[in-house]
Amino acid sequence: MRLQFSSHEKVMGTSMKMGEQTSPYPVLATLLEGDDRKIRAILRVFHLSVSKDIQAMEQAAARGQWFVVLRLAHRISIGCRQIGEESMAEELISQVVSAIECARTCAATGPSDFMHQFRYARDRLVQVLDCAAAYAAVDELDSVA
Repeated sequence: MRLQFSSHEKVMGTSMKMGEQTSPYPVLATLLEGDDRKIRAILRVFHLSVSKDIQAMEQAAARGQWFVVLRLAHRISIGCRQIGEESMAEELISQVVSAIECARTCAATGPSDFMHQFRYARDRLVQVLDCAAAYAAVDELDSVA
């Protein structure tokens, strides 16, 4: 299965001071002293690892391996926090825990219940990946097959 990422339009923000460019990743920019090359490298790693983790999480959910799902959600959440996506990190954990609780109530439909509950958080997470991919200039060859 391949994650589908949309076109990448919102990459750089423009501040009001004479067209000066600002990073959409101020946490990384501060931490890395504005080194754009390093920021892009970290975002590429984030994109690749989170793309793989989403797929692994969906596969684990299909098998009803809820501990694995939760472990992967926490790993993705940590990655989100590292690039300054605090709200996504919190939303992801909240949605995954809720989806697992829903899925565990009915063993017969658990995996499909999980995917239904997880859909919104997944869509938002893919938006975060799209922005990271656009900023880091991730091309199709860098994406997960």
